[in-house]
Amino acid sequence: MTMKATFVSLGLALLVIQQGEAIKCYQGAPGSTVDADCTDSNAAATVCHQPMFVEFTGLKDGNYGCGTCADAGKTKDTDCKECTGDTSAGCNAPVATGTDFNCHTYAINADKTAFTKTGTATCKRLAQTTIKCNMPGNVFDNTFTVANGGCGPCDATAKAANKCAECDTAECNVMPSPIKCIQGDGSDMTAKDCLPAQGETTPTKCSQAKFVEYTGLATGQDYACGACAANSDAKCQDCTGKSDAACNTKIETAENFKCYDYELKDEKLVKKDAAVTCQRLKDTPIKCNMPGSAADKTYSVKNNGCGPCETADKTSNKCAECDKGECNSAFAVTALLLPLLTALYSLL
Repeated sequence: MTMKATFVSLGLALLVIQQGEAIKCYQGAPGSTVDADCTDSNAAATVCHQPMFVEFTGLKDGNYGCGTCADAGKTKDTDCKECTGDTSAGCNAPVATGTDFNCHTYAINADKTAFTKTGTATCKRLAQTTIKCNMPGNVFDNTFTVANGGCGPCDATAKAANKCAECDTAECNVMPSPIKCIQGDGSDMTAKDCLPAQGETTPTKCSQAKFVEYTGLATGQDYACGACAANSDAKCQDCTGKSDAACNTKIETAENFKCYDYELKDEKLVKKDAAVTCQRLKDTPIKCNMPGSAADKTYSVKNNGCGPCETADKTSNKCAECDKGECNSAFAVTALLLPLLTALYSLL
């Protein structure tokens, strides 16, 4: 420093001291600051500086002191804050903070198919800031990055898209384990985790082919993660998934049995030659049905002769049933002859 500059600096300092206008600033390292006059080379300071507090992360590196952020080798509003000095008290008082809390941290796995918990983070906060943790949401996005290591709320856009979820107690951001479902054509009945594809919602149900009583499993439906598709009730059934075991397990069945179907030939309901194979659930009893004494040529045998009569048809004697395999072979009646026999009988 030149002699001229030295005299100017000393002159300014003396002027400030003489006029009693030296500002006060908090000075020192975080946790051990003192509110004191700015002296010596900082005697002419008009501002104070302090480390910036970043919500949920904490204080940036640096000390409290007199002068600008640049004087301290810091960048204003990036890692340092400034305030206009006052002679009565330091304007850069340490901010009041709340108690630290923890949140879980998450990262996408190596094959980018799921998020895994990687540990916990210590979250810093201001005194009036409420506890919040965030985590990946229900809509899977393998490019999503958990904000602030899981500390604090979600980004508003990510939250609106269900890519991020938040909660309000320490370590509350525990992602639910994926449900397990049997998947595929049934050749492998091992339960596997259901991981959503990019942009899809995490499944909560498992699905499989519906078993139609006396007919068997519907075709065109595999074991799968997720609920049945719309308008697929005829072939699909689903269940609420669990993380420890698949709910769409193989449907238990009992031994098949056979019944006869009937058709109209020459105005007669006659038994077909070949018996039909009937499939049933584990606890379903064997039953066959056939035309009853009041059946006419408009009557149609239910389920190809497999299973019981419909209640209304049984009550009106249009249908009869029995409880052994191939037991419904006894009926043979002429649909037009029956009314004639009834008329003849009335004349006797």
